[in-house]
Amino acid sequence: MDLINQRFACFLILIVSISFVFATGISSNYLISSAEGSENIMNKISKVIPIQDNSENGEESEDSQNSDNLLGNTNEGSNETGGLSNGLTGESLSGNTTQSESDVTTDEGLDGNANQTVQSENEVNQNVNQTQTTNQNVNVNQTNNQNVNVINKQKLELIISEEEDEAPISVEEQTRIESGDKVVVTQHRGITAAECRSGNVLDGASNAEDLRVLADCQDATGTVMHTKKMDDGDYKFFLNLDGPFKFLVNEKNNDKTEGFLVVEIVPPDQNSVGVLPKEGDHVHVWGAWVTDKPKGWHEIHPTWKVVVQ
Repeated sequence: MDLINQRFACFLILIVSISFVFATGISSNYLISSAEGSENIMNKISKVIPIQDNSENGEESEDSQNSDNLLGNTNEGSNETGGLSNGLTGESLSGNTTQSESDVTTDEGLDGNANQTVQSENEVNQNVNQTQTTNQNVNVNQTNNQNVNVINKQKLELIISEEEDEAPISVEEQTRIESGDKVVVTQHRGITAAECRSGNVLDGASNAEDLRVLADCQDATGTVMHTKKMDDGDYKFFLNLDGPFKFLVNEKNNDKTEGFLVVEIVPPDQNSVGVLPKEGDHVHVWGAWVTDKPKGWHEIHPTWKVVVQ
């Protein structure tokens, strides 16, 4: 019995010892953790709290500073536990600000594009208006030119027709023109060429008695301005002379035939002349250079050859 009691007592002692050792270990670990936590807290406080000023004038500053330190500690704790949230929030705010700025920039870009579009439309409208104005001016000019051409053709038709009741120029004027012709003949004696004709150069002309010969053979180049088949059978046209042949006309041509040289192809030569030119043709002609005394102007009449160039 005593042996059993001894063993039970030893077992209890063993249980109590193990429990004490286990409790002691837990307490030690708790004290170490507490000490380490306290040390960390003190280190943080020592980093935050500056050296205090013992002067009386700085008490209010100390209170404010301590309050700021406490707020700083609180903020620091908050930053440690919620830094990610604040960071995300800050990034979100910055992102929203940037996005808003981008939206503003986009709106400005859209406004700029809209302004450019409006300007482009205005330029297009201006170009259309200018084109319409130009077309209108062209149409007006064309109409005016057509009217002028009609008037000129009517005028040339009257001139080339030589109204039967038109009186010849006076004898005094014919004498003055004849004096001028004598000077012209000494300056321009005509030409010699295969296209020239020998014998009576006025052969075939119905009004040979009215023609004074200045050169038996003369050529000329220019543009045909008006044509007409006359009652006596002559094919008659006005020739706008090229520069080197301007000497072939006189003052009466300038006054009565618009400065054009009168050219006539008599019926006997119309089949052999080569071609009967039409208005607008540029031609080279050969014939007798004469003065129509009753009219006072110069002509190539008869004309023996015509080449359309």
